[in-house]
Amino acid sequence: MSPRKLTCFLFLVLCLTAVGAHASPGQTIKKCKDITGKWHYGDSAAVECTKSKITVLSDEGTTKKVIAAPPTELELKERESQRDNLEAEQTRAQEQKKKDALLLSTYGVEDDINYIRDRKIAQIEAQVKASEETLKPLRAALTRMEAQAVDEGKDAKAAEATTKNIELTRGQIARHEGAIAVKRQEQEALRQQYAEELKRYRELKKKSPTAPTSAAKN
Repeated sequence: MSPRKLTCFLFLVLCLTAVGAHASPGQTIKKCKDITGKWHYGDSAAVECTKSKITVLSDEGTTKKVIAAPPTELELKERESQRDNLEAEQTRAQEQKKKDALLLSTYGVEDDINYIRDRKIAQIEAQVKASEETLKPLRAALTRMEAQAVDEGKDAKAAEATTKNIELTRGQIARHEGAIAVKRQEQEALRQQYAEELKRYRELKKKSPTAPTSAAKN
């Protein structure tokens, strides 16, 4: 044993002896180190050790039990974060379970998913075609009015009326083009949605290999 360790051991023995001399038989002794590194001994934990680990010793100086230090503010925050993450994960799992049950109850085979996807995309495509048909005469009218504005030359009143009509027509064209762009985005969103549903449907069906996955397997 090194001189330093021997000195610490003797100091501990002296402290225990001094405390034990005043302790009644069977009384326990508590040892703790405060935040400054100073050791405290006595029949109760020192106030300075409220944030430290406390060791309960017997009369013979053996460890009877260890009382862990209370969690720090950082540890409490970490525990709270872990609890929140766990609760969020449990919520996601429950929501996914509901979605899976709905998916399996909605579609009998893979072809059902493809059919509904194609039908919804076709409905949107019909709306797009209608807007494109409306755009044709509007664009033709705009071309005529732009040529008319050039021909009117210095006729201020006629030019002013034509300019207003041109602005109005351009606004109508812009609205229809914007509507078409939105419909195209909806179509793409549907393709992605049903691609994900089809992928998940296949994953769930793998758990029941005897179940049919498409109409062709019937």
